[in-house]
Amino acid sequence: MFFAIEGKDCDLIATKADLFPSTTVSFPKGLGQKFKQPCGTGIELSALSEAELAEANESDVYHVAVKAEASSASSEDDTEAKTPNRQITHAVLDKDKGEYKAKVVKQVLWVNGSKYVLQEIYGIGNTVDGGGEDETESGKECVICLTEPRDTTVLPCRHMCMCSGCAKLLRFQTNLCPICRQPVNRLLEITVNTNVSNN
Repeated sequence: MFFAIEGKDCDLIATKADLFPSTTVSFPKGLGQKFKQPCGTGIELSALSEAELAEANESDVYHVAVKAEASSASSEDDTEAKTPNRQITHAVLDKDKGEYKAKVVKQVLWVNGSKYVLQEIYGIGNTVDGGGEDETESGKECVICLTEPRDTTVLPCRHMCMCSGCAKLLRFQTNLCPICRQPVNRLLEITVNTNVSNN
């Protein structure tokens, strides 16, 4: 969907449906589905001014919204209405060096009727990038002991900067994030799977 606003329960409403119609694609059951944008669909930038694109950003309109929704396998006798499982990705168009690029600004998951807003964890990229490279590469170790790999995220600031051992000790000594010094509400230990197969 193009130029969409988010309504109740993450329902999307197109604000320029007459100019940029939405595209709906159905996939067969199974993993590994691939989407290819049909020719002639999308946003024609020549139909808009830069001011219109900027105005959309300032008014909570997302230039592109993608909703992947699992179809219900339940029978028609099932009268219980609940939000289907879905993932919604919101993106805006940013101009960089004279070229527009889509930038993801928000992702939402609906699972079994519960809404989850996905948020970035700062520092998790360094723990998974560069598989097979030198293990002594800087940036992957705990900022306190400088020896163990980082596996604990500080909430609410979302800095993944400590190993679980140092995180437990930190709670007894101070209640501040070692990176930004914000108060710590919770600690979240994350196991990062670095054995990704290329199938």
